[in-house]
Amino acid sequence: MNLSQSHKLTQSQTQKQTLSPQLLQGIHLLQLGRLDVHDFLEQKVLENPFLQLKVRESKASGSGGQANDLSWIPDRKQSLFEYVTDQVMLTYRDTYLRTLIFWWINQLNDKGYVIKTLEEAAAETQADPIQLMDALTLLQQLDPPGIGARNLQECLMLQTERREDAPDIAYVVLEESFDDLINRKWTAISKRYAVPLESIQKVFDFIQHLTPSPGMAFQSEEQISVRPDIIVTVKDAQLQIREARYGVPILSFNKAYAEELEQIQDKEVAKYVKDKKKEYESLQEILAIRSETILRVSTAIVHRQAAFFFDEAHPLAPLQLKDIADELGLHESTISRAINDTYIQTDSGIYELKHFFSRKAKTDQPDALSTSSVQQRIQKLIEEEDKRKPLSDQKIVDILTGEQIDISRRTVAKYRTELNIPSTSKRKRFD
Repeated sequence: MNLSQSHKLTQSQTQKQTLSPQLLQGIHLLQLGRLDVHDFLEQKVLENPFLQLKVRESKASGSGGQANDLSWIPDRKQSLFEYVTDQVMLTYRDTYLRTLIFWWINQLNDKGYVIKTLEEAAAETQADPIQLMDALTLLQQLDPPGIGARNLQECLMLQTERREDAPDIAYVVLEESFDDLINRKWTAISKRYAVPLESIQKVFDFIQHLTPSPGMAFQSEEQISVRPDIIVTVKDAQLQIREARYGVPILSFNKAYAEELEQIQDKEVAKYVKDKKKEYESLQEILAIRSETILRVSTAIVHRQAAFFFDEAHPLAPLQLKDIADELGLHESTISRAINDTYIQTDSGIYELKHFFSRKAKTDQPDALSTSSVQQRIQKLIEEEDKRKPLSDQKIVDILTGEQIDISRRTVAKYRTELNIPSTSKRKRFD
């Protein structure tokens, strides 16, 4: 066999779809939230000297002009370390004890708890354990209440001793019977202190209003307040759907600068201006498509969930991405990108567009309710129950069955867990 016989040259033809840079950019822009779109356009302004960007703001109240609405810009929060350090500097003299307080401050975690034991502190600082304990005690007397605690129990105790409205036995119960209180062994606590169950109930209710993580309030919040993309109102029994125009980034082209450069009558300069203008037109087209797609998708969703806007219970019908994709003739991925980080303002508040998608509940009914609707019904039943005799999961099943909602006890338990509703025994009250 010679070389020419062993190797044959074959030719095959394949078809491959290539996405244009413009299309890829459009897909990318569609999945960005409004603030991310603003950042994206700001970057484009840096790359294209002819682009100008401004934000359409809401009307000023009483001034007749345009407001510089900067309410969405977050203020810089003082850190927990700064807040506590300032108190020490203003309260205590410059002594060795103050130095130890600063050491403890450096051991605080984000929750405001110290992360070192007294033994570890003594080994690391070589300080006297009594002095270390004194320094920790002084730290625990500062704000926020509960600061410097070594565990949840101590954190709640530190807050309780400062509260004038604390039940009389709250501190001693937290100190001596914390585990029993949390595990709801209230009968044992009641006998231990010779008090009625109602008193233990009051202690438990009281600690629900304390802060388990006093330091978390000082965590930096980078998230900017939500601005809606779509506004839905009900007028004359009709749904009105429109875009939220305020806060929208507006892109424009600096014609004066372009004309100034074109007067140079240089071919390269003329081509540069032409390319940059084409880029601007492309961006405008992409922004228009993004806006139109979000409005189309939102309108379809709102009409599918019309009952949510008319019924005070705000029920949700089963709805999936495929339903909207089929209706609009779009791909499911397009719907997914359109609802990503998109918010809708309604008469009952602002919701993420994803909120209006709900899977079908597992029932045998022809007109199946959405999971959300069944969960809302379960929540309402529990809110209205007699807290002395809370409804069991099986009792909820019986009630729902009587309402023609076929559901299992396991599903009720699952939905209750998803709603963060405790079990029957933990909902029982004694007052």
